[in-house]
Amino acid sequence: MPSVQYFGHSFFKLAFGDKAVLFDPYVSNSCKESSFKRLVPTAAKESDFKNIDLILISHEHFDHFDKDLVEKIAKKNNSCVVASQTVLQEFNLGKHQLHAVGMNDSINLRGIGVKAIAVHHPQAFYPLGFLVSYGGRSVFHAGDTDLIDDFATLSPDVALLPIGGTYTMDVVDAVKAVKTMKPRFAVPMHYNTFKMIEQDPKEFKQKIEKSILKTKPIILKPGQSFSFK
Repeated sequence: MPSVQYFGHSFFKLAFGDKAVLFDPYVSNSCKESSFKRLVPTAAKESDFKNIDLILISHEHFDHFDKDLVEKIAKKNNSCVVASQTVLQEFNLGKHQLHAVGMNDSINLRGIGVKAIAVHHPQAFYPLGFLVSYGGRSVFHAGDTDLIDDFATLSPDVALLPIGGTYTMDVVDAVKAVKTMKPRFAVPMHYNTFKMIEQDPKEFKQKIEKSILKTKPIILKPGQSFSFK
């Protein structure tokens, strides 16, 4: 049964049986700017990073791209790292482990389908979301993005959506994204890590539950996971 585990911010592990994918690894608290002082520590442990097939990186910002951690995991697991070419240039990894994708590219690695989705995040050089599919199930990780019309082309089982409201969608727009995609499950992310993105995920949950949507909102605390059929 597929499962999604949340480590905090936008960092998740998606498991399909013996297949595992990481999204936007970020565990450090090294940013010197006071506005980016981490308020919620990661819940990730080294034991969580075994048998990782793919590591997907949405864009180059430090809170989505923990270079040292990605290199460590990839070297230990012989993982494939998937990102834009500009991000991949930063890694000291073998060429066979680096897989560049552009907007709307679809690839299959280790038996896992990955489609790179163009998203709207002007602060980044080449921002992407990722639609990952395996065994007839799909999960969409939106990365950092505003609300965009192209969400209407997606219908994942699980949508992982930012709600922080600074540089990304806020709660209201994230709910609009859910109404557009109509996923079976919706999980908020990219909130409360820093002062500037403080939000109440319960508001996201309540707005969906009060709507006519059949989507089930799932609030995960760092370290928690949920399984879906």
